[in-house]
Amino acid sequence: MSYQIEPGRVVHLNDANEVDSEIEFRPPEGERAFEIISAYFTPGTNTQKIQNDMMQLVMDSMRDQLWAVVETVLGKPYHLQGNRLDTGFDIAGLIQYVYNHIYGVSFPLDLKTQLDRVQHVSLAEAMPGDLLFWGTPALITNAGVYLGHAEYLTVDLMAQVVLIQKVAPSWQPDVVGSLR
Repeated sequence: MSYQIEPGRVVHLNDANEVDSEIEFRPPEGERAFEIISAYFTPGTNTQKIQNDMMQLVMDSMRDQLWAVVETVLGKPYHLQGNRLDTGFDIAGLIQYVYNHIYGVSFPLDLKTQLDRVQHVSLAEAMPGDLLFWGTPALITNAGVYLGHAEYLTVDLMAQVVLIQKVAPSWQPDVVGSLR
């Protein structure tokens, strides 16, 4: 049994190499949200596992767009309550912008609500596109989008600009969140 993914479609092949499950989707584009167009799962198969695996492939394919979005926001100015390329970003607005453009979700413009919307995972499990939060749910002091290799995208309030920073060994995030 194997999986195949192509633009807008992921399938599961049975032992006879025939399609027994399929998800057709429209990936996000700009502000247009991700959309599942159709889904079919053969009754009697391990449907839940196959569905979970197929959705993970879809999410991974969208995560591949992360660097293209990062390149568009790097160097943009800090702007209080900003969430647009033309005006700049605050941390919550930057996260909202990145998530809306990668995953096609309508992600909230509030750090606390963003924290509530993600599944918490350990830092060791962090994947590019996951969110890093420092502080407590009541008082989030910093946040960013994990890029891999101990780096994350954030708005540096001292430099007043969107940039990439290293996760310092002495200042680890308190929460890592994911849409997995």
